[in-house]
Amino acid sequence: MLESIAFIPDGNRRYAKLAGISFAKSYSVGTQKAWDVLEWLKKYPSITTGSFYTFSLKNFQRSKLELSVLMKIFEHELDKVKKKKIIVENGIRLRFIGKRELFSKSLQKKMTEVEKYTSQFDSKVINLALGYDGQTEIIDATKKFASDVASNKITPNELDTETFRHYLYSDFKAPDLIVRTSKEQRLSGFLTYQSSYSELAFIDKYWPELTETDVDKIVFDYETRERRFGK
Repeated sequence: MLESIAFIPDGNRRYAKLAGISFAKSYSVGTQKAWDVLEWLKKYPSITTGSFYTFSLKNFQRSKLELSVLMKIFEHELDKVKKKKIIVENGIRLRFIGKRELFSKSLQKKMTEVEKYTSQFDSKVINLALGYDGQTEIIDATKKFASDVASNKITPNELDTETFRHYLYSDFKAPDLIVRTSKEQRLSGFLTYQSSYSELAFIDKYWPELTETDVDKIVFDYETRERRFGK
């Protein structure tokens, strides 16, 4: 049963060139697509956890102009959360994972406000990876564990795959399925620790081109797979 699904929404810039529109317009379309996906997933009640690779740590290397556009879109979308019926009607809790301290104070504040507002809901959880990199998450988690060992809060022998999860940015159900658009077939550092047994699906479309039918197909395909977890 599919309970946790994650998306790598890739291809916004290439879609802009293909469609002959600005990067800003393409990113706006892509952002709306994420809201669309939440609507489409309503028909699958078993899916209670969703994750989106919204902005990677390496994305900070992009041009100042593009970063400015992206940050404005992020702030605009966070301002809209309280007005989104889907949040309240479906009991969606939003959480941000990544190095949020790298973002502006105003954006950090909005993240905190959104998390606080949606903390009252517990039917579904949506993780938004912002300033995220899987390897960096593992390193940060290791530092936290080492600090706890030094403080005698835990011993090295107590560390295993489950206890280590609690040191990650957020301890949520590992994705059963990770979906990537844009014709690329790699995870690009997304949920490196959590994805060890995730099923993968690659869609030969750019993120803004994704349709409800595409999502239905990948969910159906997942349900036909046999997951053995090494057994």
